[in-house]
Amino acid sequence: MYAPADDIAPPTVSPATPAEVFARAARHGDEHVVKLADAVLDAHAASGDDRLLTTPGYAGQLI
Repeated sequence: MYAPADDIAPPTVSPATPAEVFARAARHGDEHVVKLADAVLDAHAASGDDRLLTTPGYAGQLI
């Protein structure tokens, strides 16, 4: 259901620092993107997994 069509490439998100991740989410303005960014930053602080930092930007492109 949520998979993109076969001929559509997924959005690309450039790497960012945690501060920039939240700034991008705030600029986007959608409350869901902002809430996701907040949750992702908590998860990143706990795990140190930098892959998490692209999630809010990816969601923002899909919304």
